[in-house]
Amino acid sequence: MFPPQSDRALIRRYYLYRATLSVGFITPIFTLFLLRSLTFTQVGTLSALYSVFSVGGEIPTGYVGDRLGRRASLLLSVAFTIGSLVGFVVVKGFLWYAFLYALWALALTFRSGSMDAWLYDILDERLDSGRFSHVRGRGDAVQNWTAAVSMVVGGLLYGLHPTYPFVAAVAFNSLGFITLLSLPKNRQYAGCGDANVDRLGLLEAFTVVRGYLTKPPLRSLVVYVGLFYAVVGVSHTYVQPMAVETLAPYATGFGVQMVTGDATAAARSGDAGATMALGLGAMYASLTAVSSVGGYYAGAVEDRLGIRRAVLLVPAITAIALIVPLWVALLALPTFASMRTAMPLVQPIANGYINDHIEGVGRATLLSAVSMFYMTLRTPLALSAGIVADATTATVAMAALGGLFLVVGGAVWILGDVVPETEATIEEQADSLA
Repeated sequence: MFPPQSDRALIRRYYLYRATLSVGFITPIFTLFLLRSLTFTQVGTLSALYSVFSVGGEIPTGYVGDRLGRRASLLLSVAFTIGSLVGFVVVKGFLWYAFLYALWALALTFRSGSMDAWLYDILDERLDSGRFSHVRGRGDAVQNWTAAVSMVVGGLLYGLHPTYPFVAAVAFNSLGFITLLSLPKNRQYAGCGDANVDRLGLLEAFTVVRGYLTKPPLRSLVVYVGLFYAVVGVSHTYVQPMAVETLAPYATGFGVQMVTGDATAAARSGDAGATMALGLGAMYASLTAVSSVGGYYAGAVEDRLGIRRAVLLVPAITAIALIVPLWVALLALPTFASMRTAMPLVQPIANGYINDHIEGVGRATLLSAVSMFYMTLRTPLALSAGIVADATTATVAMAALGGLFLVVGGAVWILGDVVPETEATIEEQADSLA
């Protein structure tokens, strides 16, 4: 359908695809949208169900990516994303939202392993797999820059009508179909009729997953980084109500009026007013622009600090930042910035390390298994945070998550061997699996 591409043009089209993954139109208002009809506990339950759906889908969808091709898996991801976004426009209520969360989870699982597997293999085939952290990180930055622009628009649209941001997201994310069709298949999937293509069988897939993830050097890294991703992922659910709780009292000094009750009541009801919704969009856009620095410079940070120190310092600093707003409310803004920066900074580094220690066959399946583990950790945290937020505030719930990571993550770092100084090669890992 599309003509052959130079290596440089291919990377540009990958960045364009990453831009279409942005859901910036709905990001700054999504929790407030749910809180119009749900409690914090119900929102936490939906988040937990999302994790459960993701856990159940990771291995099968990763297997699809390895069996049918990574691009086919990514196309399915776009389809499920669009289906979920359309649903939020036309239905309402906890049970319907649970179904839409299931669609959203499928979208994630079809993308989680296949996107990085496609990129790593295409770099290995055409350029240099050592550039994975740089290209992946800059892809995160492009996605964040796109989100920053659309977040301001999303806040404005929410002030006009709560469903308008979802309509805009449907139109924009649909462009993902076009950008994906412009990308080539990985070499092993280019000849669909080739019977000699090396494909992974179902039993082999489980053997590969068990062999890699239950032994060094990946075992402790997956636990430590997985807990960090789970904590930050759950914390993102509470950014909007926490912003209303901590920052709205200062905003009223500039003439911003809450629609009903005090700041905490407005956060719980999802009724923050059109001006506050626009303010949240502008805040998210600013934070996302800052966070793009993390993804853009992930490769440089890896080169400067090394994988071990980067993986230790970034999560620890972020966890401390989650706790600080309990005492100084205005520091919520730096907390949000650190949360938004940490994930795109750590993820390319960690995924690059994981890719370096696994073989090409089964790569998407293994990366999906890693995502499945992250989601398994996220499930109880999402439920617990919702209960804590209903009993106290969103700010307290987020601080509890930060404290949990410092205690448990610190124990994993001390007792385990996260990113050992002496690293096993892929060949050594393959020998250990034999």
